Amino acid sequence: MQRRFRIGERFRDTGSYRDPNDQFLRWIRGPLNTGIKNTGGIRDLRADRSDVPAALVLVSNDSGISQHDDPWEDTLAVNAGYISYWGDAKSGNPYDESPKNQKIKTAFERAAAGRREDVPPVLVFRKPESGVVEFCGLCVPDHFEVRSYQADSGTQIPNYLFHFSILNTQSVPVAWLHDRAQMNDDTQAPDVWTRWVETGELAQWPTGETLDQSGRIRRYETSETVVSDVFREETFDRYGHACTMTGIREDALLDLAHILPRSQHPDLAEHPENVLVLNSLHHRAFDAALFTIDSEYRIRTSPSFDPGHPFLRETILNRDGEQLAFPPGAQVQSSFLEELNTGLSWL
Repeated sequence: MQRRFRIGERFRDTGSYRDPNDQFLRWIRGPLNTGIKNTGGIRDLRADRSDVPAALVLVSNDSGISQHDDPWEDTLAVNAGYISYWGDAKSGNPYDESPKNQKIKTAFERAAAGRREDVPPVLVFRKPESGVVEFCGLCVPDHFEVRSYQADSGTQIPNYLFHFSILNTQSVPVAWLHDRAQMNDDTQAPDVWTRWVETGELAQWPTGETLDQSGRIRRYETSETVVSDVFREETFDRYGHACTMTGIREDALLDLAHILPRSQHPDLAEHPENVLVLNSLHHRAFDAALFTIDSEYRIRTSPSFDPGHPFLRETILNRDGEQLAFPPGAQVQSSFLEELNTGLSWL
């Protein structure tokens, strides 16, 4: 049976590739002469025929798992298809001198330059408890930035924050990693990885929605969990047959906008507190994360959103921070909004 890392599945991590029960270091090492070291969160799998790592493996510790206090908190928004991962930086290890950081930064620079064939696949795991890792997905670079925190001494410590997109594949064959390390061979690569390398087209987990190289969603039809006409009508009635953002009352222009997508949460497709009524234009802007609603029901707009049309500026951009008022009987669950917004790096 071919070994695979599957999103959401947990694997034993004993810290030794020699341990026959280990499913992390031992699997990745496999037939290779060397594997990945059991040292910290950023690890590279070396290649026999190239200076480019065969893969980068990132591990994020859940709170309380690391033996050292860590001021950096990664964002693992797997359900939203995004991961934000802090680099390696401490007071005695400047972020721009860290060899581990340079390996990731180089991958981002090559991706930005269009040299995707020289970008190693990035596998991200979280460590929910000692002795276990959970696979979060196969990732490619999006963008990175530099941020700082203040140490107890009062010193500002800068660090890289790397933002990744998760490719739309449920599993990664371990044999592919071995082929890359030994022969620089991508024959067993997931199709979404091959497509990204060849064209730059990014099909993002978990919906398969395709992002172009500027990060905008290319829309196409997908099969979704369908809501009933009864639920739709009941929701319209609760919202007074009006768009929550604009007050537009033309039923033909109104949509049910789900907070947590039906494709990811079919059990919430007809949850009355998981939907808003929006007109079609604002529905698309909401789904594209051009704006969101925070857990206190305030409108929050993406810093990159700069619409040219005055209607969008008036109804979204100029209302940043304004609290929405829902009709009597209409309510959105704040925990759903919190889960949605976890994946927004700009919020």
